[in-house]
Amino acid sequence: MSPDSEPTRLPVPDTNPVPEYISEVWLDLDWSPWVPFDAPREFFYIPKEPGVYRIRPAGEDFLMYIGETGQSLHKKLAEFRQALRRADLMPWSDPHEAAPCLWAYWVEWAIERSRETSKDPIPGSDDEPDPPKPVMFEFSAAPLDASPAGRKGMAAFMLYRYRQDHGESPVCNFGRFHPRYRRSSTRREGRRGAKLEDGQKDNPAGFLSIPPLPVEGTCGSSDWMGLEWSTKTALTPENVHEVAHGAGLYLITDAVSQEILDIGQSSDLRKRLLDECKKDREGRGLEFSFQIVGESVFPHNLKELECDLIGNFFEQNRMAPELRYRNTR
Repeated sequence: MSPDSEPTRLPVPDTNPVPEYISEVWLDLDWSPWVPFDAPREFFYIPKEPGVYRIRPAGEDFLMYIGETGQSLHKKLAEFRQALRRADLMPWSDPHEAAPCLWAYWVEWAIERSRETSKDPIPGSDDEPDPPKPVMFEFSAAPLDASPAGRKGMAAFMLYRYRQDHGESPVCNFGRFHPRYRRSSTRREGRRGAKLEDGQKDNPAGFLSIPPLPVEGTCGSSDWMGLEWSTKTALTPENVHEVAHGAGLYLITDAVSQEILDIGQSSDLRKRLLDECKKDREGRGLEFSFQIVGESVFPHNLKELECDLIGNFFEQNRMAPELRYRNTR
């Protein structure tokens, strides 16, 4: 090296890498670019096939929602845009369960940003307060050629992987909601959601996401996902009556092959398993095992744990349990 030459500079490590779940190659799917909800032209980057999608606050590195659809992804974004067109009126919970939650955070963040950017002009100056910038969301989608069960299984896998990587669930999945808002009902029920009054308690759906289950064991093992599963036993009313009262998780398996056929959760586990006993299984012998989580557990936390199990099953088997999404669209 000559005295006048400069030494090769070592690359500066990226201290803020983009999370994989934000990238366009996440889980080896063909993701579209991130398209703002109010984009006039980029809107056409969204594919017109069925598939999976994700929503984030503009430019942020966390997700608001992960979903799937059997209709056009392009149409799905158009419907979200339509549902969130008014800042003064929370949308109904149908046909998009996430729309009221997205609306509540959008409105609340817009209020907060307005407070942060509003300021009194300096006396004698021509400065004017900066107008608040709109808080908008971005949409990214990936086409997926799969059956309805395959699509839903992939969505559960995406949620599971996001929870493992981010440490909590997307803000609007599993029935989660803004703690200071109540959700709109369906259009038919006619109860419009709104912000809670100052003296009202927080919406329980706004309480914390439960941490993801540790990835341990194999599907159906006694320690699967760090839980303590009961010994498998025949799915009969007599055996189910031995299950303790409380909320919990369950597995239903084929008695011969030991294949996991269903994974579920319930706030009343015994009642749910008794309902499973009543279903026509065409003479198929079934067994069940379970894990009691607690006497009372928030619904969104139970759904998160259920999804961790389904997502890990999908990761190991590249499919959802046979009975989990049967007869779904």
